[in-house]
Amino acid sequence: MRKVVAILGPPERWVPLCRPYRQLADFVCVSPIRAQPIDDANFSLFLVDLFAGRFEVLVVTCPTVIESMVHMARGRKMLDRLREAVSRTEMVVIGERTSAAATHHGLRVASVAPEATTDSLVGHINRLPRRGTMALLRSDQGSPQMVTDLETMGWKVEQVSVYSLLVDEGEEMEGLLDLLEDGGIDVLAFPTPAHAQAFLVQMEGRDGKENALMLLEGVAVAAMGRETRERLEEYGVHVSLVPERADAESMLRLLVSKVEEI
Repeated sequence: MRKVVAILGPPERWVPLCRPYRQLADFVCVSPIRAQPIDDANFSLFLVDLFAGRFEVLVVTCPTVIESMVHMARGRKMLDRLREAVSRTEMVVIGERTSAAATHHGLRVASVAPEATTDSLVGHINRLPRRGTMALLRSDQGSPQMVTDLETMGWKVEQVSVYSLLVDEGEEMEGLLDLLEDGGIDVLAFPTPAHAQAFLVQMEGRDGKENALMLLEGVAVAAMGRETRERLEEYGVHVSLVPERADAESMLRLLVSKVEEI
């Protein structure tokens, strides 16, 4: 019987990556969260500071930051000014997907952290030869540990929340939870702590924590990166699969290599 692998991430990202492996398993890709740009006065003030050259470094934590920045700058008719200001500033991004999103929108990337994890990004930034003021561009739910780690190494960090993560309780998530309750999922894979958190919130709201954990006992759980694994384990979920590298391809290779053993 074919195994069913559910990936709790955006379908537009994961479905194309899963296609080469569809002869090995059935993949279901659903995101428990959606992003909404925080289009407020704080972003306008960030642009003023950026245009004035206040930041030595811009740190971009995911492709959603790029998309949100571009959307809000375009709405202000300042996209060209954003591009010009970024070209004069050292912009450090996390992972190749974020780099590709920036390049697509004409934003110059100075360097790329090799893995899509906070640890990789912080280590990469702290290897830069100088210190100064940075704008840390991310969601409104970013971990304070990253700020602490950077400030400890001498950076002055200004956090700029450019998007908010909202729980998506749409029909697709309801269908996935129905499938899980019916025993129709063999593997659950979580790309980020935010996806894990949103999924757990929805499961607990629907079944209660005790029942949610019981449902997960019969499922192999995969986590991409240390932070995602730790978030799941803090809740009480047993994580059995973690790829050596925190990237999508490594996650998929691990899943398909283990799916027949599950």
